[in-house]
Amino acid sequence: MDGICSAILNKIYALGTFGRYFVVSTEDFFEALPEGQPHDVEELEKAIKKLSSEGYIDVKYSGGNMYCVALLKEFDPEPQPQTEPECDDGLDDDYAFEERADDRRSAFWAAFAGGALGSAVICALWLILLLC
Repeated sequence: MDGICSAILNKIYALGTFGRYFVVSTEDFFEALPEGQPHDVEELEKAIKKLSSEGYIDVKYSGGNMYCVALLKEFDPEPQPQTEPECDDGLDDDYAFEERADDRRSAFWAAFAGGALGSAVICALWLILLLC
């Protein structure tokens, strides 16, 4: 599958579920193209027609620079190249680690309090049943 078809499928796949129609502009498709790929409307239309004829997508309507398309067939989405942040000072990673640690502590104390409260309720019911 060529780069344009793959980019179109990845763009529609990123929008949502299979069989659901989405309105996508040519600019949205052009943003999904790999770097260095020319933004040619005729090539885009050829690729959309090719994907439609192969059963990957359905085009409900197209007009101007808008397309109403749905993804019909499952495909193996190609992994997008991951870009490194321009300025990596290491603070974001440490902050994310601290934030996750705080979340774990909060979850622990919430679970501990819930267990203690549940045990207290059971003990109180048992004591009431013994005294009656």
